This record gives sequence, C-alpha cells and structure tokens, in this order.
Amino acid sequence: MPSNGRCGKEKKGGGGPAAPALGAPRGGPTPTRRRAPHPLQASKTDPDQPPLASLLLPADTTATVDALVVGAGPAGLALAAALAARGLTVTLASRDEPFVNTYGVWTDEFEALGLAHTLEATWPTARCHFGEGPPTVVARGYGRVNRAALRAALVQRCADAGVRFVEGELDTAGVADSASPSTPLTATLADGTPLTARMVTLACGAAAGRLLSYPADRPRVAAQTAYGVEADVDGWGGAHEADAMLFMDFRRHHAGLAPGTAASLTPANHPAGGQGLWGTGAEAPSFLYAMPAADGEGGGGGEGGAPPPRAGRRRVFLEETCLVARPPLPFAVLQRRLARRLAAAGVSVAAVVDEEWSYIPVGGPLPLSSNPLTAFGAAAGMVHPATGYSVARSLAAADAVADAVAAALASGAPPAAVSAAYWRALWPPDARRAAAFHVFGMELLARLDPGDTNAFFTAFFALPPALWRGFLASTLSPLGLLGFALATFVAAPARVRAALVAHMARDASGRALLAAYLRGGDE
Repeated sequence: MPSNGRCGKEKKGGGGPAAPALGAPRGGPTPTRRRAPHPLQASKTDPDQPPLASLLLPADTTATVDALVVGAGPAGLALAAALAARGLTVTLASRDEPFVNTYGVWTDEFEALGLAHTLEATWPTARCHFGEGPPTVVARGYGRVNRAALRAALVQRCADAGVRFVEGELDTAGVADSASPSTPLTATLADGTPLTARMVTLACGAAAGRLLSYPADRPRVAAQTAYGVEADVDGWGGAHEADAMLFMDFRRHHAGLAPGTAASLTPANHPAGGQGLWGTGAEAPSFLYAMPAADGEGGGGGEGGAPPPRAGRRRVFLEETCLVARPPLPFAVLQRRLARRLAAAGVSVAAVVDEEWSYIPVGGPLPLSSNPLTAFGAAAGMVHPATGYSVARSLAAADAVADAVAAALASGAPPAAVSAAYWRALWPPDARRAAAFHVFGMELLARLDPGDTNAFFTAFFALPPALWRGFLASTLSPLGLLGFALATFVAAPARVRAALVAHMARDASGRALLAAYLRGGDE
C-alpha cells in the first residue's frame, strides 16, 4: 500500500544571495537523519538557472508511464534522461528548484562522463595537511563544478530524450491496495495530483528513506556536516599556496593560536603541545577545504567602472568540514572553527559573497531489494560512507540501471519484477560487499581522534594510487578492497593498526562486513 511521508530534496552547497559576515552566530538544533535543509540554504535561488517547467514539456498526469522519477537533482536528472534515451516514457516530478550545491569532483571522473565542460575551475593536484610541516600532494586533478552548467547539461539530455516534467513534492507512493501483480504503482503529490507508473524511483535525497524498508540490526546512519563561505579575503597567499586546491587541512589551527601565528608553527612548538593535539582524545576532527578563484577573479571590483580589487585580495570558497561524526558536529561549532582557523592563519575576510550549510547522511544499511519502490543517488545509499561524495558515482551508474529497467519492461515484467531487476542492477552482490566495507571504514573514521585521523590519512595517500583512487571512486572489487585493507594496515602506524583490529573485533560494522563477505553479498 502507499507509504506516507514527504520526499524533500537533500541539499548540499552554496549559491544564492549575499550572506552575513563570517562569524555571525547561527544556532539551531543538531541535525538528524531526516532534518530538513538549513532554512537559508533551502531558500536559495539562482537567476542563471531557468525553471524546469520552461525547459521540459509538461507531463500528462493522467497517463501511466514506464517510469516516474521523483527528484531533479543531478542523480534524478541523469537517471530520467538515461531511461528516456532507451525509449521509455518518463515523468520527472520535483519541486522546480535550481542547483545550489558547491560540487568538487575529480576531473578524470567528469571527463569520463562527458561533463568536463561543466567545470569552471581545475587544479592539476590537490594539497593536504595532516600535521605541521610539508603538505601531502595528491597527484590527481580536481575541479569545481559550475552548477548552472551541470544542470543545463543534464536538463538538455532530458529534453532531447523526451522526459516530461510535473512540478510538485511527493506525498505518498507505493502499491495500490488489493492490487493485482500487473497493477501500476501509484504516487500522489502534495497538491493531490495522482500519478501512475510501472516503476517509481525516489531520487530526492536521503529524506526518501522514510518511504523505503531496510534490514534490521545494521550500523546506524552518521553524518558529514560542513559550514562554508564564498568570500573575498586578504592574506590568503601568505597562509597557503595562493592558487592551489586545498583538499584537506587537518592542522589544528582552530584552537590555541594567536592571530597570525599559524604560519610560524613547527611540529614541536604548537601551544597545545606537539601538533596541537593535547587533550583532543574526545574531539571530533574537522578540516579546512578551500578552492581559490583564478588570480584576479573576485576581490570586490574591477568591472563596470568599480575600483579595482585590492592587491593580494582573492575570492576563495572556504569550508570547515567534519568528515563523519555521530552525533553530527553542529554548524555553529564548524563556523566557529573556521573563523578561528582563518584568524590564526592571518587571513581576513573582506566580504562574504555566499554562505552554505551542508548536511549529508552517510553510512547505515542499504535499502532492501524487496522494496516495491526504487531509489537512486543519496536516496539509494550511493553516498560514499567514508567521503560523502556521490555525484559522479550516481551519474556513472545511470546507464546500467536504465538498461536493466528497459530490458525488464520489454519482457512484459510486472512492476514488482521491474523493481527487482532495478535493485539487482544497482546493488549486485559485489557492490553490497563493497558497501559494507565502506561503512566499516566510515565507522572507523568516526572513532579516530585527531591524531590518529592524521596518521590514517598520511598512510592512506602513501598507498599506490590505484588503491586510494579505487577506494574513493568505489571501483575496487571485494577482493581489491581486501588488498587495500592489507596495504593500509602495513602502512599505518601501530596505534592505527591497533584501532583497526579492535574496531573489527568489537564494532557492529565489523560483524556486518564479515557477514556480507561470507554470505556472498546477500542482504
């Protein structure tokens, strides 16, 4: 029977109107799994992104279609286009909203997807700091996505394939009461509009989880949280390599340092001892993530007769991120850490152009393959539990899933069989084993203190590139993941090895990992 519960759109990232100055307190409750987006984040607009209703033909809501895709984020648009490209009739149902996410991606992944033209900035390498001293340079290209260009590219694919659009938020969806096996699935929008389809796919973020069923006795969901600003800043070049992508800066510069003193630190002279780790055993680590604009961009002037930007002023996207924590690290804590980190580095904020709040549920169980409704993207557990990344992975998976659905529908399969074929294509046994491994890794990271976190990532990026790249991209096979685990164990220091062994022996995610491998990836 139909399930109740609004299927809202999960949000991450920035975009939209000017925001208050950095450091203004933003309180509020600690996010939970089903927490709505931050109110300011949810209300953002973008004049460069036309309404979907002006770009796609209107749906015939009285017709039964092959597929109803709920949600018009990157995952939903990609899947709708892939299904329609195979000759299926597809309705896309969603609130008509722009992309407001600030997406960073590995450039090779977007090149493989044919979306390199949507990258507005690229860097040949990414830099990390896992303590005072020289940085770790990650030899892999990184890019910032132009969200308007990405949306335009995906919407164009939908338009070319014949996807039709209806604006609305999903209220209920499921199998009609007393339905025969061949009866289409039903869905109702919040305004009461009824829809029917042979397959209904939820691609509206983690909030869709309330419409799905999950196995019991699995590790609970955790969260990645981040607070960020797009800002014009002074002093960036004195604190960091001016044009470099800063992927992870775990140095503990947000506590115990006087303004402007971070650049003079060495591993032995942090006021909080050594690497600044004294008394941090119970602290949830966080790191600075930063993408500078090209030299000369931003800076508050230089066009239309306005005064030129001040020498040395740069526009930088700055984000303080907690990779994973349970309970989630509050936005107010992240905002405070970012302000203190910048002050310690001697970086002053001249103007805040935009502000963002990111909450990404990570980990937890995958949906049961017996669900009559299907899901895609974050709604289907496709967020990498140990990184929070999902966009490239979701876009890459759309074609294989669409092939399976098209084949099932062409065979005359009833809706239940179509859904089963969908889930087999999205989460085959090997992928379920890999997901259990990734959750195990996430749970380990959630328990490491700042010192062990730095030691873990130092070992991680010292591995052969094929291993750490494969782990980040979710492309390692179950056997390959075991090789990755062995290599990480060998490279890690003794404390991290001990934490890994204890975690495997005592944590529920270790038991779930063993069960997934031993029973062949079954649920």
